[in-house]
Amino acid sequence: GQLVEAAADIRGGAVTPADVSRVTSTGMRHATGEGRTVLHALPVGYTLDGVKGIRDPRGMVAHQFGVDMNVVTCDATVARNLMLAVERCHLNVEAMAASPYVAGLSVLTDDEADLGAAVVEMGAGTTTIAVYSGGRFVHAAGFAVGGQHITMDLARGLSATIADAERIKTLYGTVITGGSDSRELMSVPTAGDDQDLPQIVSRATIATIVKHRAEEVFEMVRDKLKDSPFAAEPKGRVVLSGGAS
Repeated sequence: GQLVEAAADIRGGAVTPADVSRVTSTGMRHATGEGRTVLHALPVGYTLDGVKGIRDPRGMVAHQFGVDMNVVTCDATVARNLMLAVERCHLNVEAMAASPYVAGLSVLTDDEADLGAAVVEMGAGTTTIAVYSGGRFVHAAGFAVGGQHITMDLARGLSATIADAERIKTLYGTVITGGSDSRELMSVPTAGDDQDLPQIVSRATIATIVKHRAEEVFEMVRDKLKDSPFAAEPKGRVVLSGGAS
């Protein structure tokens, strides 16, 4: 996602919907690099004769009209392959949307979006971030670490199968350890040939493995938020969603 500014002179004096779409498409063209496709081109705010922060400029009079917009692009090949996978299941793709934007629409209240919030959607393979400010979607980011990595860490750390590690994570996974966790023991079937000899592990061991990966994910989230408009929000809140959260 990148913030783009575009401006144009108004011929008739008042801003029309045609002016809005003309300036928006100009900004989109500038933001789309080679091999990229636009998922969203959403206005963050409008400018009339240098005055910023106007929410709806239609019908207002100005000599010059501009728009600040958040243009979210993705790799065109990735988008095409995703569409092909769906279409081969005899379904038609009507539209594509960035998952952090959709997560924000579903979990944020209007007040949270107005006051400033970041939605961190923690999926299996990826963690994506959407920043909202002034009621608008202003930033998107993400990285390829998610809940599946915690499962794989547990499978390696406990010498368990991936299916058992997923079940242990779902039932007992936590990052908060209590005083009795080191004494609460459970039997974990071993992966491979030694399945007759289950190993005994404590809940504290499981929590430690989960905690290390969760800390790494949140450090990456923190770095992404530092480079976004969220850093300027004095009391912006972070909302977690997605399966891994």
